[in-house]
Amino acid sequence: MVKKVLKNTNFMFFFATVLAFIYPNMAIYLEKYMVIALIFLMTFSLTEVRLRGLDIRADLGSIAVALMLNYVFLSGIIMVLTILLIRDVSLFRGFIVMAAIPPAIATVPLSTLLKGDTRLALMANASIYILSILLVPVILLISIGTSTVEPLQMMVVLMELIVLPLIISRAIIRIPYYEILKRDQSIPINLGFFIVIYVVIGLNRDILLHESSMLLLVSIIAFMRTFFSGTLVHKICGIFNVTFEKKVTYTLFGSYKNLGLAATIALLLFGVRATLPSAVCIIFETFMFTYFSVLMRENIAS
Repeated sequence: MVKKVLKNTNFMFFFATVLAFIYPNMAIYLEKYMVIALIFLMTFSLTEVRLRGLDIRADLGSIAVALMLNYVFLSGIIMVLTILLIRDVSLFRGFIVMAAIPPAIATVPLSTLLKGDTRLALMANASIYILSILLVPVILLISIGTSTVEPLQMMVVLMELIVLPLIISRAIIRIPYYEILKRDQSIPINLGFFIVIYVVIGLNRDILLHESSMLLLVSIIAFMRTFFSGTLVHKICGIFNVTFEKKVTYTLFGSYKNLGLAATIALLLFGVRATLPSAVCIIFETFMFTYFSVLMRENIAS
């Protein structure tokens, strides 16, 4: 029973969110473990991204589309709306970090659950995460500037949160009993996300409850970069008669960012308030899987 609960991603996300609002006191103590939690969940998540044996050249066009959807379309929506609506410096930086980071690793398992093109999701994620080692610092330095972000500090953060988990994940998939361990792989990932979500929302609880005008603006951006962006990509794919499997995967790449990574980088570089955009977007993304499930079922029915 306990294992079943720990494997339920939607429940773990929802419970972490509710607990952070009801009892946020532990967030300040767990904050120092947030980097460890993210390395932990990133490592197990990245075991899904197999680099060996992938013939990227065969699907280069589709991978390029996924890259453009996540780093041009979705990041563009985040940046444009942030420039138009956000005047608070910390929130601005938090959204820029969100725009700079790669897609959620969850695009791979979600593609499977929604009957999408899992192979494409796998190859696109592998390619984008490798590219993100260069893309993240370039986007941050161009958007925020070297006077605000120390390039060396940023590279250290990226090494800790992307490169290190990627290296460790290669070692884990070589463990003889990995295929058996894989059955419970969602448990360490969900526990890591639980800590990250609880800390991010818990630290921002008072702001979320009392700064209504600011929260409205952040929520508008959160809605546009989740539900609106995903629905738009889905509809455009329909217009161009994209296959159902690719439509599912493109929709995910056009709406999901790695918010745990975004929150941790924002916290390390800019402080607690800069994690607020990720905190609000995490709440929106908690309900996205259910929404996309309905959206895809309607597509099959039609």
